[in-house]
Amino acid sequence: MVFWSCLFFLWLKASPANAGEWSAKMPESVVGLSGSCVLIPCTFSYPENEKTYTEFTGIWYKEYSAVVYNKDTSKIAGSFKGRTSLIGDLRQNDCSLKINSLSSSDAGSFMFRTEMKYFKYSYGEKVSIIGKETPENPNVSVEEEVTSGKPVTATCAVSHSCPSDLPKVTWSHHGKQSSPSQPQNHGQWKLTSYNLTFTPSREDHNKRLSCTAEFKGKTVTGYKTLKVKYPPYNVNVVTKYSVKENDSVELTCSSNSNPPANSYQWFSSNGTMLAENPTYRLEKVSRHTEAISCTAINTEGKNSSGPQKINVLYPPYNVNVVTKYSLKENDSVELTCSSNSNPPANSYQWISSDGTMLAESPTYRLERVSRHTEAISCTAINTEGKNSSGPQKLNILYPPEIKSESSFQSKILTVCVCIVDSNPPSEVKWFGPDSSKAFSSTSSKQNEFTLQGWLGFPETVQCFANNSLGSSNITLETPQNGLIYIVVASAFAVVLVCSVVCVVRRRCGNRAAQQPVMMNEQTQMKTTQNNKEEEGSDGDIYTNCPDSHAYDNSRVSVTLSLFKEVLILGVSVLCVIYHTNVLNGNFAHHIAINIAH
Repeated sequence: MVFWSCLFFLWLKASPANAGEWSAKMPESVVGLSGSCVLIPCTFSYPENEKTYTEFTGIWYKEYSAVVYNKDTSKIAGSFKGRTSLIGDLRQNDCSLKINSLSSSDAGSFMFRTEMKYFKYSYGEKVSIIGKETPENPNVSVEEEVTSGKPVTATCAVSHSCPSDLPKVTWSHHGKQSSPSQPQNHGQWKLTSYNLTFTPSREDHNKRLSCTAEFKGKTVTGYKTLKVKYPPYNVNVVTKYSVKENDSVELTCSSNSNPPANSYQWFSSNGTMLAENPTYRLEKVSRHTEAISCTAINTEGKNSSGPQKINVLYPPYNVNVVTKYSLKENDSVELTCSSNSNPPANSYQWISSDGTMLAESPTYRLERVSRHTEAISCTAINTEGKNSSGPQKLNILYPPEIKSESSFQSKILTVCVCIVDSNPPSEVKWFGPDSSKAFSSTSSKQNEFTLQGWLGFPETVQCFANNSLGSSNITLETPQNGLIYIVVASAFAVVLVCSVVCVVRRRCGNRAAQQPVMMNEQTQMKTTQNNKEEEGSDGDIYTNCPDSHAYDNSRVSVTLSLFKEVLILGVSVLCVIYHTNVLNGNFAHHIAINIAH
């Protein structure tokens, strides 16, 4: 009761009943929200006649019939029982009435009656109650422009007819809500404010900030459209979906911001600034044109796009036949035609080395390939043109094959040639009649392997070729050419004879130099010695020197011994040469026997 007395105190003071006479002051009508409560402000006066009354009874009637309020509740009409209360203090001449759960049947005129110790009086003033089905929408207020990321406070003012039964208020945005303010006068109704503190984002721009008031059975909503300022985002380089190579194209920097972007920057992929305009033009684009980005700027900040690669259309290039690195002979293989193009190649052609078209598909299958399989090329085609690979020779692996063209030549120098065809390349070894001992080629060139020597070869020489896939061999018959033996033997004999002659002449020369002119007794001694020599046997050997001096048997024996040593040395050298040239010892043996004889 204290709350209602304070609430209407100002109204009562401003509109007092005339003191000293029977009168009541109340509005002609009040409006209440159906389902809520309604308050009828009222003051009254009476003739005091110099008397003070302390006991009053206040009674409210509806159109002189139904009792709306009486402190004796048994006298209240059934439709109002439990819904009415006298909130004014009659001793203070306050007769204000509150009616709860207002309904449409409550509409009509209401009057007040007072009863004192000696007086009873029904006031003629009337007040009409009007039921309102729908409450007023809340009023939402917030700054005209808010900034993304900065907190702001919004207010929702709700009018109502019953301060003791406030509506439930909810906001459409998350934030911190404050307690409702004290009700303020708003005509016959009261106004209560609710505050919300929140942080707006760019997503809130042009969205409604709503406040909903829920009365008993009634819900109303008020809203305010937010204007949020934020820096650019969703920055993009906008251009044609695709551009032909060597064409020109204009790029546009688009963004979402409030306020709109007012300056722009264009950058290459290495960070170089290219321009400061909303648009940028590229001349003669190519497949190698670098990615470009743009930056949009407004009063709230700036943001950049990602690097934008222009979708340049160009014909195929880097066309290649792709297959296994190597494959065995008689295997099958699938070839793929690869290329770089935009758009990707949509058709293909396979061409043999003589220009015959083999197929028109991205892949081509070769069955039972061989070392003789021809080179193949492919052509890739798209909407912008076509291009071809070079002829692709397959890397076919096969075991060695020794060609029948393998041969030998035998003159002074004997040469054996072994021609080997294989992939991967073969290791080649040579064998004489003794197959346990292998010899490497003297020289090799591509697929030709050569073994050569100065002395005669054995009757047969075997060429053996081997790689990871197999092996092959061939036996070459080497003719025994007598000319080589004669030449070698003659040369050796000449050398040998010259050696002996030189040795003998050196010995004689040395001896003559050691014999000076002698005295008569020495000459006589020599003559005596010569006579003794003449009397010798027929087996004695005489040798004339340039000075006509004779040597004795011992000197001749030394000379023959030296000749024999030279002969043996020559034969030994011949044998060493022979064995060095990978031959057997037959030829050297014959030479040694012939010389000995």
